[in-house]
Amino acid sequence: MIYILTGIAKSGKSLLANEILKTKQIATFSTDYIMMMLQRGNNDLNIDIFASDPVVAKKIEPYIHGLIETMIENNDTYLIEGVHFNPDFSRKLLDEFKDKIKIVYLGYKDISLASKITELLKYKDSMSNPWLFHHLEYTLEEIVLYMIKDSKRVYEECLKQGLAYIDITDINTQKEHIITHLFK
Repeated sequence: MIYILTGIAKSGKSLLANEILKTKQIATFSTDYIMMMLQRGNNDLNIDIFASDPVVAKKIEPYIHGLIETMIENNDTYLIEGVHFNPDFSRKLLDEFKDKIKIVYLGYKDISLASKITELLKYKDSMSNPWLFHHLEYTLEEIVLYMIKDSKRVYEECLKQGLAYIDITDINTQKEHIITHLFK
């Protein structure tokens, strides 16, 4: 079985992946590795790691598909986490690999700007990739506003595609619920 935890940046995907690794001993893989491998390994692909997540996701989609197809052929169990799953791609995966894949999207469409910034600052030192605090082009407020807006877009697309979406208000209190939902 392939489990996919995807959605908006800084919604708690990596935190949950680490929890699943500890509690269920399921190997995890981040799509960030595919993105960086392709960007560093083949300049001809023109992977712009600073482009929006949906743009990068579309570019690396065939490679993620190949990875998942190989994992399923080998009857492996993995948790894949990352932002690189556009909802239309997820729908195709679910249709193609029936009963061999489960996908949950995470976002935070209903959180206030102030609440999300407070949460991010609270956990800044424990983040594995705190890129948004080092962004030179945009303020933290601009980035978080964009991600809240993008959460709304992803939520709407998930509704259209019939995909599971969970809105994050406090990842620490929602961990068990999300893990249960993913593994049911």
